[in-house]
Amino acid sequence: MAAMSTVPAVSVVVPTYQRRALLGRLVRALEQQEDAPPFEVVIVDDASTDGTIDEVERLRAASTVPVVGIRLDENRGPATARNAGWQRATAPIIAFTDDDCAPQPGWLSALGRALEHADVAQGRTVPDPDQLAHRNVFSHTVLNEEEWGFYETCNIAYRRRVLEELGGFDERFRYPFGEDTDLAWRAKAAGARVSFDKQAVVHHDVHRHSYVEHLLDLRRREGVVRAIKRNPEMRRLCRYGIFWRPSHPSALWAAAGLATVASARRRPMRALAGVVMCAPYLRYRTHTYPTGLARNRPVTVPMLLLSDLAEMAVLAAASARYRTVVL
Repeated sequence: MAAMSTVPAVSVVVPTYQRRALLGRLVRALEQQEDAPPFEVVIVDDASTDGTIDEVERLRAASTVPVVGIRLDENRGPATARNAGWQRATAPIIAFTDDDCAPQPGWLSALGRALEHADVAQGRTVPDPDQLAHRNVFSHTVLNEEEWGFYETCNIAYRRRVLEELGGFDERFRYPFGEDTDLAWRAKAAGARVSFDKQAVVHHDVHRHSYVEHLLDLRRREGVVRAIKRNPEMRRLCRYGIFWRPSHPSALWAAAGLATVASARRRPMRALAGVVMCAPYLRYRTHTYPTGLARNRPVTVPMLLLSDLAEMAVLAAASARYRTVVL
């Protein structure tokens, strides 16, 4: 159990929107922190309409750790909410997590130890093991077991002075994606020392999405392009040239191959060439990186191809907007 104190050493900042039902679990997880320094929990309600602020007040009155509630008048996304949270916070260390997460008991103590010799400390995030059995092909979660160039705010801590020097999160990102990685790369460019601690563990919810929900969620990927534009060093994360994901080059070939087959008519060699062009993508989705049950792949592979092409279209539009090429 965390010790109570009027002067917290750490402020845990959590943005939330329309997720009243998740907040109790989050606060219970924070109440169970072991060997943690004195801390407060700052929950920022990003103009929810589901009674979130009432739940925050209930938790403030009932929790064994200090809970501070902030209510924003207009929904402006998690970057704005996080900025409001750390600016209201009182501690010299700001830890971030999300409302769909459950920090494990040693989380805060591990981040605190990591920050003894660093300015930014990231922890290990894994899908909630109790929810994995209910996932589908298009489920969303976070898996991060090492420092790999992305700095998700579901599990990270900053020295407050770093946030002050950089002005916090860039609120101009149009969708909540990439603004957290952008902040960390700007911090590194300014000389911040970054540490990764595998003992700082957070369980992230597994959100079971429908295919339509998955496609609609792809528009957020434009944040990748904006982050790379602002931080050219991030370009090395594109391990496949200008392509963001390993599936994208072969998806582009597959799209061209399908167009070739469709235009072949009575020219069998042209049709055969189109099929050959599709082969690398089929191999990727069935052998290199198989997704879902084998018996479902005749349906899921075409759906994944459409998803990859839709994601590339989002990235292409953002490339034109931000004048840097990412596909």
